[in-house]
Amino acid sequence: MKRLVSPALVGLFLLSGYANAEDMNLKQEVEQLKKQMAELKKAQEKINISALKREISEVKAHDGHDNIKWNVDFRTAFDYISYKHESGKKDSNSIFTNRLYLNMAYAPNDNLAFFGTLAYYKTYGQQLGAKQGFNYFDWIVNESANPSDELRVKEAYWLYRSDTFLGSDVPFTASFGRRPATDGLLVNYREDQKAKSPIGHIIDTEFDGASFGWQLENVTGISGMYFKICLGRGMSNVKSRYYGIGANTTGTGGQYIMNPSALDYTKVDGKSTTDLGGFIFKPYDDGQYSVHTTLFKAFNLPGMVFAGMSGTTPTYNFTQTGDLAGGAISFIADGVGDGISDFLDDTTVFASFAFSKTYPKNGYAMLGSKDSKSGSSIYLGANWDCQLIDNARVGVEYNHGSKYWRSFTYGEDTLAGSKLATRGDAYEFWFNKELIGKKLTAQLRYTYMDYKYTGSNAFFGDGGNPMTMDEAKARGMDPVDSAQDIRLYIRYRY
Repeated sequence: MKRLVSPALVGLFLLSGYANAEDMNLKQEVEQLKKQMAELKKAQEKINISALKREISEVKAHDGHDNIKWNVDFRTAFDYISYKHESGKKDSNSIFTNRLYLNMAYAPNDNLAFFGTLAYYKTYGQQLGAKQGFNYFDWIVNESANPSDELRVKEAYWLYRSDTFLGSDVPFTASFGRRPATDGLLVNYREDQKAKSPIGHIIDTEFDGASFGWQLENVTGISGMYFKICLGRGMSNVKSRYYGIGANTTGTGGQYIMNPSALDYTKVDGKSTTDLGGFIFKPYDDGQYSVHTTLFKAFNLPGMVFAGMSGTTPTYNFTQTGDLAGGAISFIADGVGDGISDFLDDTTVFASFAFSKTYPKNGYAMLGSKDSKSGSSIYLGANWDCQLIDNARVGVEYNHGSKYWRSFTYGEDTLAGSKLATRGDAYEFWFNKELIGKKLTAQLRYTYMDYKYTGSNAFFGDGGNPMTMDEAKARGMDPVDSAQDIRLYIRYRY
């Protein structure tokens, strides 16, 4: 009789065999894993950890420093400007402008950095009365709303920084290039930005040059003490390439004349370079109260000089007329008192005094006079957090300039003219509002200039001759008695 094998026994037998096979495979895998771990440990012992750390640090440094960082500052503005003449005649216009700053920075290490700004500033549409003359003057070319879409270099300079100077405990900086010299201290409050230069009361003009600065706090024990030497060049006495070739205006069209003696890059006869040298000294700054001073002298400054009459129309030459010295002292309280109130803690007030003095040369007149003339200016202001609207700030400012006051503020950002150059009184009210943090902001500004003398925004020759309104009328002129600029802008920064 056949015996039947129990299915349970068969299953148990098969399971036992499978388990034995699985145990064998598992043991092989464990042995193989042990072998791999041993090989990995041996390889790891060969790794130079210090070298690896250095390599990682170099990669991080490359990623953090070895590329140019960009940021954007784009502003769309509406300005309504108007001029009132002594006769009562009024001229006014509404202007839309776009202004774009492409800011760049590059720091290969902790001691050296490069900074630059590309600028585009344009009126909406084509300008019917566009003239490419003084509108493109090098001092103001990036602060003038021009008719086409040029992208120009506003700033380009390198900056060296060190914690010591010649072994002393004095931090030191040196810089060369087209340095920031517009939107300086005091002016920066209404511009809703950090100051781009130490003094804005008397200098707000683009320059190429150099600076050397020393932080003196460590050696003097006086909080914030600082000294800086500034050098600038406004015009170079140099002929251009192919200077000797020009159009023959007296001949037929298409003809040229050539002067073989006009060699490239040599000096222009009868002209000199226009240079500026001076210093900035900050005797005290504790973060709340500070004092700022500057003193400079500029050489071979240009101006319009009367050349004679063409019929009934006077003609002028643009000629170098002499030198100018100037200086300013400014006091700032970034917060009034100590804990008196939140309002006063967030209030900034400032007062500044500036002077200028002319030194005519070669028989020319500066500001209409062959004698040395002195002028002065007062600049007062206050700004505070708006109490009615969150994330907003309000400011009021006042300027007064004397008869012979002359500033270097041709680059000031007011379309109706520089309020800081006013010979008379200027009043300004502004309201800055954060829309989306500092990324999107708005401003409403009103500037009014009441002129007591002519020539406020002229250069340094006869065009800057200060006359009262009555004196100008007696010469058959109809001078501008007052000017105003109402501005509304939206500004994107990122």
